[in-house]
Amino acid sequence: MKTSEIWNLFVHQNGGWDKVGCTKKDLYNSLAAGRRGVDDLDANTTLTFLQSKLDIDPECFYAYMVDEESRLTHLFWADGASRFDYELFGDSLAFDSTYKTNRCQMPLVVLVGSNNHGMTCVFGFALIQNETAETYTWVLQKFLECMKDKLSETILTDGYRSMNKAIEDLMPSVVHRTCSWHILNNAIKHVHEEGFVGELRNLIKRYYSVDEFDLCWNKMLLDYNAENNEWAKALYSSRHQWADTHLRGSYFGGSTATNRCESMNAFLKRFLDEKLPLWRALQHCDHGLAALRYGELGKHAADKLSTPVLKRTSMSKIEEQFASIYTRNMFLEVRNQITRSEKYNVVRHHKLKASDICTIEKYLSKDHPKRKVTFKRIEKEMSCDCYWLETKGIPCRHVFAAMKHLHLSDIPRNIIKNRWLKECKDIYLSSPDAQRRFVNPDMISSKRYGGINSQANLFLYYCKKSPKVQQMGMELMSTLLVEMQKMVEDVGEE
Repeated sequence: MKTSEIWNLFVHQNGGWDKVGCTKKDLYNSLAAGRRGVDDLDANTTLTFLQSKLDIDPECFYAYMVDEESRLTHLFWADGASRFDYELFGDSLAFDSTYKTNRCQMPLVVLVGSNNHGMTCVFGFALIQNETAETYTWVLQKFLECMKDKLSETILTDGYRSMNKAIEDLMPSVVHRTCSWHILNNAIKHVHEEGFVGELRNLIKRYYSVDEFDLCWNKMLLDYNAENNEWAKALYSSRHQWADTHLRGSYFGGSTATNRCESMNAFLKRFLDEKLPLWRALQHCDHGLAALRYGELGKHAADKLSTPVLKRTSMSKIEEQFASIYTRNMFLEVRNQITRSEKYNVVRHHKLKASDICTIEKYLSKDHPKRKVTFKRIEKEMSCDCYWLETKGIPCRHVFAAMKHLHLSDIPRNIIKNRWLKECKDIYLSSPDAQRRFVNPDMISSKRYGGINSQANLFLYYCKKSPKVQQMGMELMSTLLVEMQKMVEDVGEE
């Protein structure tokens, strides 16, 4: 709570400025002196704060490093809800650092992914002294320790060498993508030819065959006098980390840039300030995380209480099935592909012993590449050579065009992704795998705590905004606690 808010609360409680018993300056001086006493022990206070979280969240994890003078140099932490989210949505990981979040000027690293609503979820935080390869190696080591050595399938970074080195050493099997925004920004600095950035953007985002990509690349260099540009040569040598042609089939959370990290950093900065001591920076990160999870709870509640309005596309039964199982955001993405499929036709159909192969062509678009969709009749599985499902996580328009041609009334099982299901968290918690991964019997209650804690932090955040809101909150809380106590006494703990 800000000092000005404390002063206004004192004025309200005592009935006027003249009845507080001290001046506003006295209050500022007193609080500043108290904070200085705590801040002198900033590192110890920070670790004490994290240790206290363990008492109520047994799945909370933290690790730290100190120098020879016992000063805190690196800190990593993740609560139980973040660890649980990584279990479900850790197929793609992105991380980036931001600055001016605390008084010690330690960069804040945020490790994020996307949940079943396609919204950002946080897997962990780190405060680091510097951005060397050794530091990022330490961060990733602690992250993997926290997540019980579970590797993501892909990772997205801004391409700094120190990050790359750490990833190569600790996650050699993970597909690594470099942020396209950083590449295009560097292109402006290194190739001073108008139009080059636009051509490079096309090479990043369009799907070519490998031979087509090389032809387009060489033509671009020739057109913009960049054949001997050293930066361009180095960029081409790392093309497998930024071109969709070479990354097709790898899921990156629907992003080609670290904008998810950067938007998360911008969001957190609403709660952080470069004047904050470390322990308060952690506290404010919790407030930001609570607000983020509150948005997720709102989406979850909307999915439970309502269903999206159906457009009645040409595949209404398939549309209904996706609407009933997928979160609203992801259903809308799927429906968009169903709608787009109406522009495609099956121009050739090979019926084999156990499968069907359909050649798909876009209507009145001879230059558009043809696609092959394969349907395995016994396994009830469907795939397309555009790899949209593997890359974006949802079935492509070519698949829906083939389904219509084959008169399929049910969704092929392999194109349903559990990560988009409305109830994916509840389904996972009831699975044997959850019991194996989270040996701690308190995991289920810890997951409940994660959601409740997010709401409680937001409750406190609003209560401190106004004496009236605080009074209303206390009255509601008192009534609710009585009802909850009675319920536990009647039905017992579960």
